[in-house]
Amino acid sequence: MILVFKCVGLITYTFSKKRKNIAIKNINACFVPKNSSDIKNNKKTIRKSFALLGQSLADFILVRFYKKDKINNYFKIKNLDFFKDALNKKCGVILSTAHFGSWELAAHFLALNGFKSFILYNPIRKSAWFEKIIKKNREFSGNTLIPKQNSLLTLYRHLKNGGIVLLASDQHAYSPDGREYELFGNRTFLHSAFIKLSLETNSPIVSGFVYTNDLFSYEMDICEPIYPKDYVSYNDPEFEILKKHTNLLENAIKKSPENWLWTHRRFKETINY
Repeated sequence: MILVFKCVGLITYTFSKKRKNIAIKNINACFVPKNSSDIKNNKKTIRKSFALLGQSLADFILVRFYKKDKINNYFKIKNLDFFKDALNKKCGVILSTAHFGSWELAAHFLALNGFKSFILYNPIRKSAWFEKIIKKNREFSGNTLIPKQNSLLTLYRHLKNGGIVLLASDQHAYSPDGREYELFGNRTFLHSAFIKLSLETNSPIVSGFVYTNDLFSYEMDICEPIYPKDYVSYNDPEFEILKKHTNLLENAIKKSPENWLWTHRRFKETINY
């Protein structure tokens, strides 16, 4: 089934001119081509990213069949101690990931191994039956979905009780949920509401990215925690944490650009889509 969905991703790359053009504009803005060879390499990366997106969709559909003993064989975590150390501070943890690799597997794997999370998400309001399927799959392993709207108090209390909040923070944001900064030198708005929450609760931010290496081969790389107390002496702690957090995202994309979701209108301020 996964191979079928990878093929679906490649078919989408071939026939979805709109999404393909968005992706190519994005990657050319982040990895500016200097010659024809660079242009070809960027296109190859986008082609791979569409195939991996198909694989990610298959993983999400099959997630309820990935039991603990099975997923522990092919999903590995690098630097899990960073996450455990942050959790041991008893201030809660904000686990920040991205639309990167088979990102849905991260929450599933962590929950099956004792780290259940409140997952921040945008409900699908136009299709009740599809929303029900999405919610059921994401909560199957014991996580709890929290709609973004009016979620602040719920997340605050959960963190104060030492819980885990998980979110994907890499897409375009609007004020007041985001702040203007650069991603690969491109001015854009990045999510920062979770940084405000971190500063209010003293909860560390832990970034983690899932690299899809092959069929049934995944590795989540946990980054060194960002502790808000280390930034309170700055004139603008929120902005300094945003810069650090963005740098971690850039490093992950540089390491494996084909794993990032390039089809999102990420740079609305600078690119005419």
